[in-house]
Order: sequence, then structure tokens, then C-alpha cells
Amino acid sequence: MHFYRITDCNSACCNSSSFISLTLTKFLVSVLLFLSFQVNAATNESEVDRQSTDYFLKQMRQSYSTLNYDLSFIQVYEGIIEPKRLSHGVLDGVEISYLSYLNGPPTEYVQRGKNVSFFEPDIEPYTLETKLLQGTVFQIVNQELTKLQKSYDFVQAGKSRVAGRPAQVIRMSPKDADRYGYLLWLDRHTSLPLRIDTLDQHGQLVEQMMTISLRLYSEATPWIAELAVVDLPAVVKINPTTSKRANQWRLDWTPKGFELISNDRHSLPLTGDTVDYFMLSDGMSVISVYIEPDVSNPKSPEPVARKGATNLITINHAGKRITVVGDIPAETGLRIARSVAPELTLQTKENPNGH
Repeated sequence: MHFYRITDCNSACCNSSSFISLTLTKFLVSVLLFLSFQVNAATNESEVDRQSTDYFLKQMRQSYSTLNYDLSFIQVYEGIIEPKRLSHGVLDGVEISYLSYLNGPPTEYVQRGKNVSFFEPDIEPYTLETKLLQGTVFQIVNQELTKLQKSYDFVQAGKSRVAGRPAQVIRMSPKDADRYGYLLWLDRHTSLPLRIDTLDQHGQLVEQMMTISLRLYSEATPWIAELAVVDLPAVVKINPTTSKRANQWRLDWTPKGFELISNDRHSLPLTGDTVDYFMLSDGMSVISVYIEPDVSNPKSPEPVARKGATNLITINHAGKRITVVGDIPAETGLRIARSVAPELTLQTKENPNGH
């Protein structure tokens, strides 16, 4: 026969109860921690939801210029896909960006402080005094919100995901038909742009920037540190050959909200050709107008070339060859080109009666 000792049974029961109690306690703690995490996450998400459109746009501008990151994206237009990579960092208070085209002939741009160096195929490298890299994304992130609000209405258009990251969608609707509209997908944690759709007057897609991956760093990467000290091409100076007042041409029409940034006569840095030049901007798009002697057939057609959102319009007008380049609808560019007219002489301005 077998006898069971009561004391052994009690001990086993006690150990079993302790084990169950400990397991239950751990389970409850885990549940509470999980719920706490979920509540905090929901709270943070709700705080983001309550942020205004202005908050996201201002945060986008600040994050773009102050964070350290690598942004890989594709530019899509007219059936063409261009993969690119943007590396950005701040070292010793200096903002440094590196934009490279990943397919085709090597094409690179280095922005260091207030200068941008251009490394393009078949062209001698050069540097210009500007902080602006080429592309719609760089126009948006470098402009003051108050200036953009003069020409665009901003509306939150829901939430989405891009490159596996939650995004806030914001619509930039133009206040007239003389410029493009935009849809922005901004990272909900940093407000960095993850996707930008450029839309024409009919809401049709003209160009798209789409992020593939975004990596954030706590400090500038070794590559950015190397770019901080590497020798870059000398800055090319564009020297006007005449004063602003002596320009012989004027623009009789410009889109509402576009301001005159530059107006002079100068030699082009790469070709040496002398042109009369206007630069306009509404804070989002930049329009360049070149006026040079007409050496072509005056009856030649008016060509319009487009690369994504950028239109190049050339016409023969007023005895000159007029070229307009900018991220604007072709109709807007043509209207600007046709508005070029000879400027009144200084004497005529001051004394219209000739006395």
C-alpha cells in the first residue's frame, strides 16, 4: 500500500499556488504594460491628428534643414522613372546636401551652406550661389508658408502610408489656373515629404516624387562629413553688363503672385551668350525669361518642350527670340513670352511729351 503524507501534499499545493500566482501577476503586468503602450500610442496619434496643416508644413521646412537622413526616391514623368538619393546632414552648423541620380550618366549636386555645385554630363563642373537644389520637393521645403499661402489653399486630405511610414496628406490647391496644384504626403513623425504629386489645371498627374526608403540618423554620416571638407568648383559669378534700369525690355503680363526676383542683361556662364533676363517666383515655382537676338526663321513654329512639370517655351516675338523656362503650365509660359515688349527709354519715361 502507498500512503500519502499530508505535509507533502500541502507543500505541493502551496508551490503550485505560488507558481500560478506569480504567472498570473506577470501576465497582468504584461497586459497593463501593453495597454499603457497602446494608450500612449493612441494619445500620441491623437495629438498628431489635432495638429493643423500649418504645423505639418512648418515642421516639414524645419525637419528638412535640421535633421540627418538619407532619402531614396523615384521621380516619375511621362513614363520615365528616375531613381535618386538625397543625403542630408548638419555639421558644425553648416547644412550639407548631396543629390545623386542613380541611373544613367553620373549626375550629382552638392549643396554646402549657401552654394550648390553642379556635376553634370558633358559640362565642366561649376558652383552657383544658391541653396536650392533642382526639383519640386526642394522648392516646397525651402519656402515660407506665409508666402505660399498667397497663391495656394492648404487642406488636410486624410492619412495614408508611403514607404511603410504613416503619412499625412495635404492638398495645395492653386488660387488660379496659371500654376500647378500639388498633393503632399508628409511623414507623420518628421513631416519630411514622402510623396509629391504635381497636378495640372485639370487635376491630371504631371509629375510624381515617391519615396522608397527613409533613414534617420542621430548625427551627420561619414559621407556628409567628407563632403564638408572636399574641394568644390569655384563659384561662377553672373555679372550684369548693364544696370537694372537700363534693361531694354519689360513683361506686360505675369501670373498673379509672381514677383520679379532679377532683371538684367548678362552673359550666360556656360555659353558666353549675352541675354536680357528676367526671373520670377511665387515662392513655389521659378520662371526664367531669356531675350536674345532672333537668328531663326521668323515663321518657324512655337516649340514647347516639357520634362515632367518643367516647360520650355521658345517663340519669335518683337524681333527677338524669347525663351521661358519654369515649372508652370505651357499656356502660362506662352502668355508670358508674348507679353515681352520693348521698354520705354528713360527719356521718354521722364518726359513723355519730349519737352
